[in-house]
Parts: sequence; C-alpha cells; structure tokens
Amino acid sequence: MVIVMDYKEIRNPYELYEYMRNNIEYGFYSSLDKKIHKRNETDNYSYENLLFNYYYLQKPEELFKTKAGICYDQVEFERKWFLDHGYEVHTFFTPYHNHCFLVFKDRDYYYLFETCIKDINGIYIGETIEELLDYYKILQNNFDIEFYEYNNVTFGCNFINFISQIIKNEKYILDLQKRMEKQLVKSKNMN
Repeated sequence: MVIVMDYKEIRNPYELYEYMRNNIEYGFYSSLDKKIHKRNETDNYSYENLLFNYYYLQKPEELFKTKAGICYDQVEFERKWFLDHGYEVHTFFTPYHNHCFLVFKDRDYYYLFETCIKDINGIYIGETIEELLDYYKILQNNFDIEFYEYNNVTFGCNFINFISQIIKNEKYILDLQKRMEKQLVKSKNMN
C-alpha cells in the first residue's frame, strides 16, 4: 500500500486511513489556551479538566492545520473527505468511552473506519451497518454497547454540548457531568 503524505493526493479510504495514521495525532484543541493537549504530555487531572471544560470541536480544516484531534474531530475530518468523494456516510456515537466512529458504503458493502482506538484501529467490512455494529461490540468485548447515529454537529462546541446534540436525554447528560466531576476529583487526588 502506498503511504500518501499529501492530503490532496488521497484517492481512496485506505490512503485516507494511512494519511491519518501518519499525520493526525490523538489530542484536543482547548478553547482556554488555544493549544493542543495530549494525554501523554500532561498529568491526568490537567488533561481531563481541560478536555471536559474547554474542549473545542474543530472544523475539518482546523484539524488539518493542528494535526491533532479526539475521535469527535477525526470523524468530522473523515466525514468531509468521504462526502467530498461521493461516499454514503453514517456516523455513530456510543456512550461506551464516549466514542464515535464512521461507517461508509462502497459499492455493495459497508466499512467501519476506526482511527482512534489503537487496539482496534482499521477498516472493517460488512454486508450491513448492523453487522458492523455487532462486530464493533465484539472488538470492544462489550455486548451492551448502545449506538446513536448522528449527522450534524456544531463546530466549536464543547465536550458536553457535542454529546447532548446526539443524545437528547437530559438525565443522561446530567449523569455524565457528575461522572466527569468525580473523575476530575479522582485524577486530582492521584497527582
């Protein structure tokens, strides 16, 4: 497989995958200090505090410049490429690890496109979206995962706003905020 280093030369999903593996790091843009933050470069408390309170969903063009984003940013970058190249696209959020990923259709098959979870990164093929979602549960070794398909996001939104646009459940969002607060306290005590 050819590794493409220039975004404009990407011709297919496999080259996009390779481009992202070689050029996009996992991290997030903070609206507080206008910097990219990566977990391995800071303590857990600072990282999670910034992520939960100051995460900023980047436009695909911004991710192209910063070269770092969490799954939310990366999926929007992927969505743009796939739509620009005429693919049918489906994006999914799961509360399991607050993760999202993309599924695209090429000819008669669907493909799960995963770039953010190292242990399962790759492109997986299936005959239906449901088959791929079931396979995702196997990859995660968790058969109780819920999925929420979404199409629109508000660029510039924060972590909670991103999720609340997808899961229209106030109780879930309040519970998530409480879990995030507990996680921050736990991280602070560990540092």
